[in-house]
Amino acid sequence: MIVDSRKYVHDARKLNKPGLQDRFDKHQRLRHDEIDKLFEHVKHKPFTATQYRYLEYGIRYQGIWDIETSDFDPQQNFIICYDMLIRDIVTGKTEHVHDAITKKDIKLAVDEQNFDFDKRLLQTLSWNMHQCHQIVGHYSSKFDYPYFRTRCLLTDQDKLIPEYGHLFSADTWRYMKNTLKAKRNTLKNFIKVTGGVDEKTFVDLRYWYITHFKDHKEWQKSMNYIEDHCVKDVQMTLHGLKKVETFNPISRMKI
Repeated sequence: MIVDSRKYVHDARKLNKPGLQDRFDKHQRLRHDEIDKLFEHVKHKPFTATQYRYLEYGIRYQGIWDIETSDFDPQQNFIICYDMLIRDIVTGKTEHVHDAITKKDIKLAVDEQNFDFDKRLLQTLSWNMHQCHQIVGHYSSKFDYPYFRTRCLLTDQDKLIPEYGHLFSADTWRYMKNTLKAKRNTLKNFIKVTGGVDEKTFVDLRYWYITHFKDHKEWQKSMNYIEDHCVKDVQMTLHGLKKVETFNPISRMKI
């Protein structure tokens, strides 16, 4: 819906709620008193400085995410699963969303003589991305998001890719690289330097390879192992993010 600002503006900075919502949706910077007015009917604790920094640029819903793939080459492989915590900056609550390939997905792809095991999964991942104003991952700007876009193109689902500018992106790997000092810029080291607990499971590549074969006796065991690995990665990313966002700029990198 197109909003005519002349209908609710008395001067350049006195807007009623439709005007404030319009500015928020367009990611036009709001003052703290305008943010308070916009969300006065949403139950929340007094906003912190960090919350104001997100909200003043129209970022309310933040998706912290991770994918697991069968290999690094998207032309010959697929996304096994993804995990995402959708964080409401206003209330502080998080919603957990998750999806993984199924035996039915594999059978359908084999019947069609391709390896598009993740075709359906890409659709749910895209939908969840579209619910967010910003997505955040560890090394996601270099791996997860490019892999997702490539798989969408290769499965002839390019409409699933959010149009440029629809999403902001942040990368805890970049936060770590620019503002912290660790042996390596891995998620494992990120969680250590931010005072969290390293829960990462060992990457046993045998489990990742087994995902290709739905009739393998250890297929479900492999899937459970990989999905657990993915869930823990996202939990650790969120923990570290909450530590470093207080001394890093709010990323408004458009993707």
